[in-house]
Amino acid sequence: MTVKGTPEYEELAKDYEKTYLRTITPKDDTEQNMRVMALLSMHVADEQYIGQRIEGDLWTSDSEVVEAYKKFGRKLAEIEEKLIQRNNDESLRNRNGPVKMPYTLLHPSSGAGMTFRGIPNSISI
Repeated sequence: MTVKGTPEYEELAKDYEKTYLRTITPKDDTEQNMRVMALLSMHVADEQYIGQRIEGDLWTSDSEVVEAYKKFGRKLAEIEEKLIQRNNDESLRNRNGPVKMPYTLLHPSSGAGMTFRGIPNSISI
């Protein structure tokens, strides 16, 4: 915010809309940023998510490690199920409002495309 008595403050007091519009990102830059973010946020069909391995148990011969990783995967599945249940519980007001937008950001898995869910094993952003 500008400080009272400065030229910037006087400009803001005189024409706040013009001053505000001058401070935001130009439309073309904003659109380009949105396109890049959308592209980087897309999930591909064969993406690996946290707790999942495409190669199955072949990544290590240590059975104790494999079992621990499977237990971790089951725990993630339980967490995802709890998130789904909470999203469907209308008594939780922070989950259901006029917009009816469920919480999806920490769902462990996702489908292809931009789903706003899924925790990939690697991140492109």
